[in-house]
Amino acid sequence: MLIYGGTFLISVLSFFTTYQGLVIFLDTPLAIIGSLGIQTAMLGIAWNLMRLKSHRLTYVAVFSIVAIFSVFFSYANFNSSLKGNTRAQSARAAYTSDARPVAGEYAAAAKLARSQGEYQVGRIADLIDMEQTKGWATVVDEGSNDPFIQSVIDGARRTVVSWEKNQGNDYRQGAGQGIIVNYLNSWGDRISSNVRLMEVYVGLVDSILMELDSDRPVGEQYQAVNYAAVRFPLSAYSMITSSDAELPPPPLTANYIETPANGQQALMLVIKDLYPMDRLTLFSLLFAIAIDLVVVAMALCGSHMIDDIDLVFSRLEKDASQRLRDLPLNDTEAMSASLRENIERMRKASEYSRDLNQVLEEHRQTRDSLILTRGPEPTGKGEGPKLLVSRSDSDVRY
Repeated sequence: MLIYGGTFLISVLSFFTTYQGLVIFLDTPLAIIGSLGIQTAMLGIAWNLMRLKSHRLTYVAVFSIVAIFSVFFSYANFNSSLKGNTRAQSARAAYTSDARPVAGEYAAAAKLARSQGEYQVGRIADLIDMEQTKGWATVVDEGSNDPFIQSVIDGARRTVVSWEKNQGNDYRQGAGQGIIVNYLNSWGDRISSNVRLMEVYVGLVDSILMELDSDRPVGEQYQAVNYAAVRFPLSAYSMITSSDAELPPPPLTANYIETPANGQQALMLVIKDLYPMDRLTLFSLLFAIAIDLVVVAMALCGSHMIDDIDLVFSRLEKDASQRLRDLPLNDTEAMSASLRENIERMRKASEYSRDLNQVLEEHRQTRDSLILTRGPEPTGKGEGPKLLVSRSDSDVRY
């Protein structure tokens, strides 16, 4: 009774752990029905597995499938409970680790454009000084060494040509202020404005990088990085570098779940945690296996005890069937002798069972501890097994 009672209590514990795992994915009524069905099937098969005489492999297969479900949902319960506090922190830390390089690429692109723009501002200033002092700005030919400055010089020359067409006479280039200096100043102002935009943006990204840490929720981190992506000065970058910016998008929050929003997300998380497996996941899985393993072991022990009580009759039936199968059908004398022997064995077993039940009934009220021991073999012909009684201070021996 203690074994059966303990098995039932641990099975109740397994029921609640399985229920808590099922309720993560299913509604409460369905979770209760599913958990009750799983535990009833496990306990019923385990209690009777030792006594089954046919289709045992089928029952073992069914039991294995049910046990896998029970272990998995118990594991889901333990895993979700143990990682309830650490999962959010892990998701935030992972997002911070992946978002920092992305924001860093934004800042690196802006710094590169800023540096290139500062160089261009300096070169345009040199051209302005050259034009104002000597009138040589359009005389200089940079060639392919500096495509940007070459494009500025070519633009200045086109400005002169356009002026000559509109005025109808030649433009006399010389020192001092003129249309070339005005053209160069406009270019310098535009590049300087773009450099300032890059400078402001670099400061913005640096401040965002300082604020990115694992204490902030994933959603807030995404908003900060996405703000940096949206605010990137694309036109200024294109004007300075003469190319389009190729910037990576911010990491999506769907891959960094702090708290499951629904049962499907929760199921995917507990499955995903199985590989690679950390210590908390391993502990959750082993704990779930241990609970059901104890239930199975104790139920099998109870089943084995019941089998021991009926051992005399079950072995008798097995031996009789075996002897009958081994006899030739045309040997009537051997068949008759075997039947007489089986009948005699059945009579002896009945007497033994009657005596055993009588002894159990006598000591049921006193709750004595009964120990069955093998007595001496019968000496008289036709004499059946006898129950030998010996009493000690703590138990009664037979």
